[in-house]
Amino acid sequence: MVTELFLNSCFSLVLNRNTKIKKSKIIYRDIIEILDFFKDKQKNEIPINVKNKVECLRTICELKLNDKTDENVLDSIFVGEKYKPLMDFIILKREENLTDEVLSDHITQIRMRKKLNSIASNFNEFSSFLETIKSGNFDSMDKLIYDYEKLIKESNFNLMECNRSVGLNACSSLDLLNDDYTPMVTMIKQKYDKTNAIHTGYTIFDKDVFDNGGFEKSRLYVFGGGSGSGKSTLMLNFINNEISAPKNKDTKNKSFVYVYITLENQIDESFMRLYQMMFRKSTTTVLRDINNGVDLKEEVKKKILQSGYNLVFKYYPKFSISCTDIMMNLDDVNDRYGKGSIRGLYVDYLDLLRSDISNELYRLELSAITAALKDIAVMYNIPVLTPSQLGRGVYKNQDSKSLNLDMMSESIKKVEHADFICLMSKDQSDGTKIYMKVGKNRCGKDNVSIDFKADFNHYKFLHGTKVSNDKRSDVTTDQMFNIQSLDSNSSGESISGFMGLSEENNSKITNNIF
Repeated sequence: MVTELFLNSCFSLVLNRNTKIKKSKIIYRDIIEILDFFKDKQKNEIPINVKNKVECLRTICELKLNDKTDENVLDSIFVGEKYKPLMDFIILKREENLTDEVLSDHITQIRMRKKLNSIASNFNEFSSFLETIKSGNFDSMDKLIYDYEKLIKESNFNLMECNRSVGLNACSSLDLLNDDYTPMVTMIKQKYDKTNAIHTGYTIFDKDVFDNGGFEKSRLYVFGGGSGSGKSTLMLNFINNEISAPKNKDTKNKSFVYVYITLENQIDESFMRLYQMMFRKSTTTVLRDINNGVDLKEEVKKKILQSGYNLVFKYYPKFSISCTDIMMNLDDVNDRYGKGSIRGLYVDYLDLLRSDISNELYRLELSAITAALKDIAVMYNIPVLTPSQLGRGVYKNQDSKSLNLDMMSESIKKVEHADFICLMSKDQSDGTKIYMKVGKNRCGKDNVSIDFKADFNHYKFLHGTKVSNDKRSDVTTDQMFNIQSLDSNSSGESISGFMGLSEENNSKITNNIF
């Protein structure tokens, strides 16, 4: 219900002449939406004084939306007799001496009311659902649960849309001479401050691709590749490089959690890969450890407690969840670990999500899914990473320079909504070589070709080398890897040179290099 106190605060905000707070059309539009929602849902008779205020406030907001000055608005509403009983009240609101902090709080209340309306937009459906439960007049328990889940998802989707519009509206305009720069500067710090960047653990990305040294908050990163190109493995490597690293000054006294949602590999498969890359162990060695009674949990805890990071795995069957379900998962994590505790979201993978908005054209559903993932990145102020499937042409690719955005399957809209696109393909004759091409990058340099060396026995991406996009090439790819390794390794051993060493020595040498 819209209270008289809320109405009074809206009058103060709309009419007060003693404020420097910018009153945009967004405020007037939001007030109208709230009042209309209240009118539609109100069942009881509204007291005449409240009803008069509601109608008067709505009229004022409509006139302000039509660019009327305050003087013209007052002149217009007082020509007739309807609102003259409110004249003294309106003049008082016009002249009252309120601080900008109080009026800013009024704006916050308007936004809260708008969120409440979004949550309750399917109020009638909820009422009908509750009546069905009370009466017992339903076909089956399965249908009842399905209807409830549908209602909850619709409410969350409406809230997501409301949050997105509030976020966009908060920084939708700027008067360089008169506006307060604080909200904009805060957003810049959150996005571009290097201390907020999440390191990838790979020099080629942190220094040669991303301007700020890693993944930025509120960005959507898409890694496109064919089956078996290492998309999921690369995502886990990014996480492992962070959670396995010692705690630094930026994370001291803080606890962060990564959320990894997989719709492809089950929890045991994803954990096995992470464990293998974390301890440089083969599948056979891990199984031997398990049979010998090694406490995997204790081993992992000792490894990650030094970093201050945690990781939460979530598995769902393919096409069983949407971005609304992901939001519900993130809210659960925030409830458990604290608001702002989520450091990054990894969704494996984009093409296996279900769209909240069904469409006969699959490419349009993929577009909606990508746009929703971007909204999640902005709303929760986190980087969102997700692999995506490339078209069949990628399987014929044999170098990083030939990868291009045309290979994105089904929907080029995935490219438009994403902040970063990296294309990947696996060498058809050498399973340790992964070709990459940065096709789009709002966070740094694009058109960067990269050759990566990988060790899939341990699910480990080892090192990437930047490749010239010039047609002329005097050095082979193998030579590039060996040269890079010699530069990094004081003993003179190349990566390909120590791949055949024992597991223990291999791990020691690799840790020294990387």
